[in-house]
Amino acid sequence: MKKLNKSNIITLEKNRKYQVAVISILILIAFSFLYRHQIKNKIYYYIFVINSKFGSNTNKKCENCAYLFNDGVAVQQAAYKTEFITPQINDECLEILKKKGVLKNIEPNKYYILRGLTFSKPLLLPKAAKFIDDLSILYYEKCSEKNLTFVPFEITSATRSIESVNDLQKKNQNAIKNSAHLYGKTFDVSYAAFNSNLKQLGLFISALSQLKNQNKCFVKYEANGCLHITAR
Repeated sequence: MKKLNKSNIITLEKNRKYQVAVISILILIAFSFLYRHQIKNKIYYYIFVINSKFGSNTNKKCENCAYLFNDGVAVQQAAYKTEFITPQINDECLEILKKKGVLKNIEPNKYYILRGLTFSKPLLLPKAAKFIDDLSILYYEKCSEKNLTFVPFEITSATRSIESVNDLQKKNQNAIKNSAHLYGKTFDVSYAAFNSNLKQLGLFISALSQLKNQNKCFVKYEANGCLHITAR
């Protein structure tokens, strides 16, 4: 067997280090691609946290939301893989699901109010209703920590039937036929309804972003004044 001299040993060691470095880079690239959405969301979240603590953070009508909450329709559909209702023909069918205990009624309380649910019913799957409770408590705690007067947030839409979606499309050209609101896990919150309570709005955004960062929901910012939220 041919003995390796010192020069050969150094060359082999360099090659081994090069191979390890290349493999590590490839693994890092693969990991970054597979988890690109989670990484992006975490980066956005920490940017928001830093701005909240050290920046001006005026949060004028949810100015940070466009990059914090960008889960489109295709992304939010992942929430329906494990739990959902089939689209119901009309509101009477939704009420039947309520009586069967499939859907749970959400009622206004000290944490949130319901307003303008003309084309939807205040009904959600229990998991989504529980998420609203978690969001409410976290937002309330953040207000308490800052010694701010708590301002209830407004839920403006919940579960829809096929009939109500069709009616909405006649009024709103932006409404889509395969609405996420048909599946019992989606609701809208109006960020515009916070009006001049910009500090409270900032804390609500912080609470929602925190839960999103924990993979508990999907959120889409909408320029019409609402945050489109789907519980996971």
